[in-house]
Amino acid sequence: MNSLDDMPVNDAIALYYEKHHAMRQGDMKKLLELKNKCPQIFDKEKDAQIRDMIDYCKAFQETDRYKELRRMELKEKLSVIHNEKITNE
Repeated sequence: MNSLDDMPVNDAIALYYEKHHAMRQGDMKKLLELKNKCPQIFDKEKDAQIRDMIDYCKAFQETDRYKELRRMELKEKLSVIHNEKITNE
């Protein structure tokens, strides 16, 4: 049994999406597994906190600052590849 407060944010968000997907599908088996794995995911307050965090992240992704940071991150990962012909002499 894991505590939402102790797990990484990405894991908490993944559990949130798993729970809501199972609820939409009516998958009681999956919901019971999630309840045993992390019962806090069914707490209304925790659910609202995760939803607010997701909404905030989505809003931030639309900002110019996020787009600038994303471009900078991509620039750091890119490298120039020089294509040199190998000649057999």
